Amino acid sequence: MPVLTCPGFNLVHTLDSGQFFRVQSHEGWQYVVTREKVFRVRQEGGKLFFEGASAHFVRHFFGLDEDYAHIVHALSKDPVLRAAIKRYPGMRIIRQDPWECTIAFVCSQFSNIKKIRLNLECIARAFGEEVVFKGRRFFTFPKPGEIKNATKLKKCAVGFRAKYILGVNKRAGDAWFGRLRTMPYQKAKERLMDLPGIGEKVADCVLLFSLGFTEAFPVDVWMERVMRETYFKGKKITLKEMAALGKKRWGPLAGYAQQYLYHWRRLHR
Repeated sequence: MPVLTCPGFNLVHTLDSGQFFRVQSHEGWQYVVTREKVFRVRQEGGKLFFEGASAHFVRHFFGLDEDYAHIVHALSKDPVLRAAIKRYPGMRIIRQDPWECTIAFVCSQFSNIKKIRLNLECIARAFGEEVVFKGRRFFTFPKPGEIKNATKLKKCAVGFRAKYILGVNKRAGDAWFGRLRTMPYQKAKERLMDLPGIGEKVADCVLLFSLGFTEAFPVDVWMERVMRETYFKGKKITLKEMAALGKKRWGPLAGYAQQYLYHWRRLHR
């Protein structure tokens, strides 16, 4: 069975941190579905066992090629982050498919992780293709341009987000997302925010979790709480000011700082 060494990595913390949604646990394995790919992975100490994907894909997907020791050293200068990293060591930023990531975070508006997972699974069942892997049934995520039937989409309980998903489906494809990777952060964010239903937070999530912009600093309700409590002494402050502080304080590692603060505040404060 293929295996990768993964010092300083924690699979469960990474998959449970609210950045990726199409994963199922079964008999010690994590079954991951991303676009048309289905693979499974489990961790034993510093080793990662996997089937259904290449070592290159798994390493890239979980960010195992990042200098994690440098990230931890830099962020641990902040006492709040030091506590968050101590509680959730080994959490990485997953490198997702941009198209699927965009639809996922459009679904995330005024929602929760359980509901987002249900929405995405329903969309996959309605518009994707069935795949049997290791005796289990999964559904691939539809390609850009394939979510066309509004009636079927509305049955996926996406509510008001249906019109946004249909609009994104018409305008954004793989080549379009590929061009975003070549742009500066602010320009790529502006292009994303031109799409229907995508504001500051969703755009930053897509930039961080799928396009490699680790300076992105998404601010949702949990981040608003932890930033106001910890860095603004309870004062009222705008979401843009919070995001600006995050980018100024942590620079190219702002996205990692955000993910640790988000996960820590959501579960343990």
